[in-house]
Amino acid sequence: MSQESVEKFLGRLITDDDFRELAKNSVAKASIEYGYTLTAAEQKILQSLDFDSFIFLASSIDRGIKRHGGNI
Repeated sequence: MSQESVEKFLGRLITDDDFRELAKNSVAKASIEYGYTLTAAEQKILQSLDFDSFIFLASSIDRGIKRHGGNI
């Protein structure tokens, strides 16, 4: 289950600007608020990511697959 949560978390970083901003400030809070079950070790690893890289990646994908206003 945890690997699936990590993959979904990473995908959401790319497709959801609001989520990415929340996660940049607190991976733990973002994972709880959005229902991702992550271990403490996974949270620590994710918190160390370069979130600016996700901003760049998000800007290069088609808006048709991005979330708007945090909606699913």
